[in-house]
This record gives sequence, structure tokens and C-alpha cells, in this order.
Amino acid sequence: MAAPIAAVVLTYNSTDDLPHCLTGLAAQRGVDLRVIVVDNASRPDARAVMEAQFSEAFPSGVVLSAGENPSSEAHHLFLCNHQNSGYSGGNNIGARAASASGCTSVLIINPDVRISDPYYVAGLAELIVANPKTAVACSTLTNLSGMQENPMNEPGFVEEMLWPVSMFAAGLFLSRPSATLLPTEPIRVSKVCGACFLIRMDFLNRIGFFDESVFLYCEESILRAQVRAAGWHMVMEPHLYALHAHHSNAKGDQVSRFRVWAESRRRFHMVYGGYGKFRQGILGVSRHLTLALIKGRALFKELWIRSMNGRGAS
Repeated sequence: MAAPIAAVVLTYNSTDDLPHCLTGLAAQRGVDLRVIVVDNASRPDARAVMEAQFSEAFPSGVVLSAGENPSSEAHHLFLCNHQNSGYSGGNNIGARAASASGCTSVLIINPDVRISDPYYVAGLAELIVANPKTAVACSTLTNLSGMQENPMNEPGFVEEMLWPVSMFAAGLFLSRPSATLLPTEPIRVSKVCGACFLIRMDFLNRIGFFDESVFLYCEESILRAQVRAAGWHMVMEPHLYALHAHHSNAKGDQVSRFRVWAESRRRFHMVYGGYGKFRQGILGVSRHLTLALIKGRALFKELWIRSMNGRGAS
């Protein structure tokens, strides 16, 4: 039988999304799939609900604290992380558990990603097996608005520098254009969405697993840089499909999110971006201007709401 593949699902109070994700994973065929849920310090009540959801989907699954060694018979795991380690740190807990159990690749999948094709993982695995230098495989991925999230675009220096201008002109928050025309055959891509992709275990070992110096955001840019530096590549299979049922308002206010993103972007440019200190400084100014615009828009929205509430009260 083919070597096992792991699916790592990183959760944080994901009670509404997790059952849909687990249903799609439990229905996978043609692969020996080991499902590893890593809970990133959710509320106790939410964690209890998700443990029950996991046990319902995988009755033979085992619930453990992160760091505990499961028995060799435990194929499906729910690992309780007692601190929020962020995207990379949380996924690394699951990926390292998968490596210890002999899995040759890992499907990194957010709990809000839904898969209906029972041969989805098998299809991605074929791309990984076909070429030993394929580090990452992905599928088409649409959000709830129907926009394509794969492949992603990595902005050049000028484009990133002008983000405040673009935001002011378009009234959008760092929007990314979606691909309108999909290929008909598998193609190499330079960047994939971090919500759902398959990555080779030998490549993960090569890079020392995901970079935990960023808590959230810019993981896709870092992975792109690591794949390029190693001389490997990423592949997209357009005939495979997943839905990213993400709600943008689920991560808190935009100002706080941008601050986290800006720090991750600073770290990315410092280590992986290839720009000197002068260009890094220019991009830092650009981020500060963008933050000012976001704050201004948030204040305008708050004042507008107060004004409308005042009219209603009168």
C-alpha cells in the first residue's frame, strides 16, 4: 500500500467550520490519509465541542496534548496545543507528528476549507509523486464570492510601494486580483494560498518546517521564497477544486489585523525578500501610510454609524 499522507487541520474556536472540513477528509479515497487536528488554544467550551466533532468523524481517533507520543495504532489525532502558536507553529505541531508516523506528504488545510471530491487528496498526491522536485501541489480554490485564490500573486517592489495609492484610489484593502482564466492542464505556479495545499515531507524537513518567526500572514510569501531558493517548484491542478468558506470579519478589526500583517511583512523582507535596507525602509513607509488610511477609514465608518444612529433616535 502507498505510504500514508497526513491532513493537518489547525483550529481556533472553529466549531462552525470543522465538521464540514472533517466530512470531506473522512470521505477521501485512494490514499491512506491520517487526519491530525491541532487546536491552537481555543476556549475550553469550543475545544470540547471540536473534540466531540472529531470523535464523531473518526471514532478510532485519539485526543492527546501536543507533544505526547501517540501509539503506532493511532492514525487520527486531535492534538491540544495549550498556547496559540500561530499558523506556522500550530501547523508544525501536526506536521512533525505526521513525520514521526512516516507520512510522506502533508495536506495543510484550514478548517473553513470544504472538499467534496473524494479523490481530491489522491489527485494532489499524484502531482507530488510525478516529480521529486515538486515541493507543493494545490488545486483551484474559490472563496464565498466566487473569486479564485490560486495561484497567488507576489507583488514586485513598485507594486507594493504603491499599495497606499492603490488603496486610496480603489477604496479596497490590499485587494488581490483573482485569476479569471484557468489553465486546462497542471501548470507550475510561483505562489499558492496557505488555506489548502499539499507539501512534501522531505521538503519540509529540508527547510526545517514552517518558519515560526511570523505568527500570522505572509506564510505564502515565505514558502514561495523557500521553494525558489531550493530550486524546487509548485504545481497547480486546475481540475481539482476546493471551497474556502472564509468570512473576512471573523478575524477581528482591520487595524489590528493589519498591524500583525505589517510585522510579518517586515520580517519577510528582512529575511527572504532580497531587498537592501533602503528599499526595505521605503516599503516600511508604505506600510505606515496604509495603516493611516485604514485608521482613517475605520474612524469615518464609526462616525457615519454614529450619525445614522443619531438620526434614527431623533
